Parts: sequence; structure tokens; C-alpha cells
Amino acid sequence: MTDPDEEKQELLNPDQFTIKTLYMRGIPKYAFERYLIKKAIRSHGDTYAGEGWQVTLSQERQESIGVCSLVAVDVTLAVEKDQFDDFLLCFRKNFLRGGG
Repeated sequence: MTDPDEEKQELLNPDQFTIKTLYMRGIPKYAFERYLIKKAIRSHGDTYAGEGWQVTLSQERQESIGVCSLVAVDVTLAVEKDQFDDFLLCFRKNFLRGGG
């Protein structure tokens, strides 16, 4: 059995993984959780992990832009370098929003 802290450090090794934080606005945290629960092999708290990737969600907060208030969540991705571009493209497509 592995130590969870040791496993986390191994997963976040910058030599093997690309780590990027996305500052997402206008999408509630539950939408990210619903998507990640379907894809993840394991989860613990606000961290979801699969084969070669780990995503951590921040707490949901409100941000004001003028008179508008938007929900905001920071999404930290740690993905194996060779999978990062495909993972990010798929992730962003799932959260595209349109409006007018």
C-alpha cells in the first residue's frame, strides 16, 4: 500500500507532468464535480484522479464585475506531459458556453 502524500508528490512531479491552473468563471463547482466523477478512477475531497491525470477544484466563490456577479472556481490540472494537450482540449470542450 502506498502513502497518500507520497503518491501525490509522485503525481505532481513537474518532470513528468504539466501543471496548470484554469480560472473558470460562470460555471458552478457542481458542474465540474459531475463531469470529473464520471471520468475519475478515484477521488478524495476536491481532488479527482484518473490514468495519468489529477484535477483539484478550489472552493466556489462569487466575483463581481461591475454590477454582475459570477461564480468562480479555480481548476488545477496535473496531467502527464504527452497527454496534456488532448486532456485540456477535451476538458475545455465539455465546459464551452455560448450566449448572446
